[in-house]
Amino acid sequence: MIQSTSRPLKMSAVGLVLLVLIAGCSGPATEPTSTPTTAATTTGPSPSASPSASTPTPGVDAATLAAARESVAEGIGSGNTAAIGSYMADEVLVTIAASSYEETLTPDEAVAQLDYVVDLTATWNFSLPIATIDTYRAGFYTAYFSDDVLVGLSSTGAVVAFDFDGTDVVGAFMAIDEGILL
Repeated sequence: MIQSTSRPLKMSAVGLVLLVLIAGCSGPATEPTSTPTTAATTTGPSPSASPSASTPTPGVDAATLAAARESVAEGIGSGNTAAIGSYMADEVLVTIAASSYEETLTPDEAVAQLDYVVDLTATWNFSLPIATIDTYRAGFYTAYFSDDVLVGLSSTGAVVAFDFDGTDVVGAFMAIDEGILL
């Protein structure tokens, strides 16, 4: 009588695939590169509020930093992501939650990736309570929520987080749904 070994092999293959998928979900930890500030603005149909920085970056005046953060928030809220390009560093680390996507991109490439979360029918809130941002920090993606991060939550549930070095965006983290971060 011949015994088949295909079932144990199939189970091993399934286990290996699950292990790879689980490992792929873990985002690499990156070190924050910015000086602590606090993000605040609501962007949607009327971009009237502005993000503010609680601690200015050395060599950058607080008003300039606040204007840069406000412009980035307004670009997301209006869907005019091209306007954000001028605030991007020469290299921007772009990460998409719950995927293996993490790449260092040029400003134009990084701006193009923002379409992943931008929905022209959504409104954006960049005035999230610190408790909400702390909840994101307590999850798996803690490295993407530094003290100076500019975080927006859309009315459709998407989240975007920008890491700054002075007035330059050096990192963009996106999640298609806030639930991924909780």
